[in-house]
Amino acid sequence: MLLRTEYKSLMVHPLHMMTILRNVLWFSMLLCSLAGAAPTHFPIVIGSALVCRDQVSSDYFNDYMMTHFGAPAFSAGGANWWKVNESIFNSPVEYVFVGVGVDFVGATFKDSPEKLIENVKAAMGVDYKATGNERWVSTSYGVLITYHDKTTPSKMYCFGYPHTPY
Repeated sequence: MLLRTEYKSLMVHPLHMMTILRNVLWFSMLLCSLAGAAPTHFPIVIGSALVCRDQVSSDYFNDYMMTHFGAPAFSAGGANWWKVNESIFNSPVEYVFVGVGVDFVGATFKDSPEKLIENVKAAMGVDYKATGNERWVSTSYGVLITYHDKTTPSKMYCFGYPHTPY
């Protein structure tokens, strides 16, 4: 008799089961959207900013990244950094970083600077010239590609508007 009572207390009415299943489904959809892929416009929005084809506003880009990627992974060097596993210019991106109070946006790429420059030129038609050891600048100024480190070889920046030559 005791077992039958315990079993009855564990039974859930079908309507309650539907509510539980619906809530589990909504919660899993929320988790998927938070951990999901970047929006389809990510390469266009961030790519255009990286080659300074758009006015760079740290407020706008911090809001953009917060909206689509949540809180930054960390803050360092006067910027918020988001870990992203996407591609821009057909080059894999590891981090996107946006200035805090200073208008700049940048990204670290897994390709070498030479490969990144080749991909940016193919995608956007932007030329770069070497300005020193492991440093390249675009003809529009404001855009800089540098060697970063062995695991993430390239770092690309666009400094705010108006652009000033280096």
